[in-house]
Amino acid sequence: MLDYLRAECYKMLHRSYLWIALLIVGGLELVLVLLWAWLNGDAVNMTASAGFTMVLYLLSAGYYATAITSDIVFSDQYKCNTLKNEVACGLPRSRIYLGKLFASCLLSIGACAVLLGWYALLCALLLPGDGAALEALKVLGFALLCAFPVWLGSQAFYLFCFFSIRGNTAATIVSVCIIALFGQMLTFLSLLVSLPAPALADALLAVRGLLLTTPLENITDAIWDWSRVGWAWAVGAGWCVGTTALGLWCFRRREIS
Repeated sequence: MLDYLRAECYKMLHRSYLWIALLIVGGLELVLVLLWAWLNGDAVNMTASAGFTMVLYLLSAGYYATAITSDIVFSDQYKCNTLKNEVACGLPRSRIYLGKLFASCLLSIGACAVLLGWYALLCALLLPGDGAALEALKVLGFALLCAFPVWLGSQAFYLFCFFSIRGNTAATIVSVCIIALFGQMLTFLSLLVSLPAPALADALLAVRGLLLTTPLENITDAIWDWSRVGWAWAVGAGWCVGTTALGLWCFRRREIS
C-alpha cells in the first residue's frame, strides 16, 4: 500500500496541472492583498487581522477546490486506460481506490497549507498591524477546525464520483452540482411542504443538516461554539466512511473496460 501511495504522490507532484493551479491561486491572493494595501486610507482600513478573518467568508471554496485535487490525482484514468491496466496487472482494487483517496487527501492538505501560509505572509507583510493579529489567527484556526473534516468528506465524495462516472468532466459536473445545489433544493422543498406537512418539512431540514455544506453556514456567528466543531467532524467522518465504503463496493463489482 505504501509503495502504491508513493507512486501516486510521485505522479501527482510531476503534473504541471498542480503547479499551474497553485501559481494561479497564489497570484490571485497576491493581487487581492495588493489591492487592499493600495486602497487603504481614510475610507478603507484593511489591517492584517482583518485580512486573516476574511478567510472565513471563503471557506466554502474548499468544497470545490477538492474537485481540482481529485482531478489531479485521478488524471483521466479511464481515458488513458491506466485504471484498466492497474486492474489487469492484479493490483487489489481496494489498494487502487484507497491509494488514490489517501493521495488526494494529502495533496489537499498540502495545497491548503501552502496557499493559506502564502496568504498569511502577504497579509503580515503588506497590510498594517493593529495588535489583533493573534486573536484573528485563533478565530481562523477555530473556523479551519470546522472546515477541515467537511473538506475531507467532500474529497472522499469526489473520488467516489470519479471512480463511478466515466470521464473526469462529467464526474466533476455531477459532484459539484450535488454539493452546491442539493442543500438549496431541500430548503426549498421544506418551505413548500411546511404548511400542509410540517413533519415532512422538519425531516427535510434534518436531512439537510447532514450535508457537507451545512456545518460551515454562518460560521462567523458560531465562533467558539464547540458543538459546531463536533457537528462538522461527525458529518465529515460520516461522508468519508460512507462514500468510501460505497465506492469500494461499487468498484469491486464493476467491469473496467
